[in-house]
Amino acid sequence: MLVRALDRTGTAMGLSEPVILNDVVGMRRRGADPRAVARAADAATRLLTRPFGPGEAVIVKPSNVINPLAELLLALRPQARGLFLYAPLETFLISVARKGLGCRLWARELLEGQLRDGFIQLGFAPEELFRQTDLQVAAVGWLAQHAHFAQLAHKLGPQRLRSLDADRMTARPAEAIAAAAAQFGLNLDGAAIGTIASGPAFTRHSKSGAAFTPEDRRAEYARARTAYGDEIDKVLEWAGVVAENAGIAMEGPFPLLQE
Repeated sequence: MLVRALDRTGTAMGLSEPVILNDVVGMRRRGADPRAVARAADAATRLLTRPFGPGEAVIVKPSNVINPLAELLLALRPQARGLFLYAPLETFLISVARKGLGCRLWARELLEGQLRDGFIQLGFAPEELFRQTDLQVAAVGWLAQHAHFAQLAHKLGPQRLRSLDADRMTARPAEAIAAAAAQFGLNLDGAAIGTIASGPAFTRHSKSGAAFTPEDRRAEYARARTAYGDEIDKVLEWAGVVAENAGIAMEGPFPLLQE
């Protein structure tokens, strides 16, 4: 949604989940020499920084499988700025539950890759992860990413890396667009921000293209929350204890939008 919103001719072009970055992850997971992985990441990001239109910024929304390499990518492109866009844990769990078996399997596949990347440092033994439910597995992946980005943001500082709560973005689109534009150094005036906030990025479904308002989204999530409430409540309580023990904040680092 955000990369579509900021894709504006003459200002910025957006790229959603370019496969070339996933290929770099694949190299790493197949045991490539770290120097070869870094060279591939450098070549990939050099290619991705070339805009289609003159003077445009390039905004890349990578797949979350690239997150363990976020520090490398930011080091390779020292002028680049990052934004950690995330759904609050409750919203994320509702999303996983309502999308059914396919999304529950995705959460497990994501955790499998994160384990291979050495990305999960929450003190769980392999057999403990095996015994966890689908939503617990999804929460573990969520917590690991929050821990990683908090550490990275405090290392790099807010000039390089900020965060944005997706629920706040959909509830306050104009403020979110203005804040994201400032983070990425985009020149958008009030009229342009208003046009984007009321445009298709926030009023149409990102997959189907059908009309889909924030109110529709809230109603859809409320139905799922009712259907899976008991499971979600138990996992939220459990994840809160895990986060407290691991010192993980549930709010993203250096948020663009406050309450």
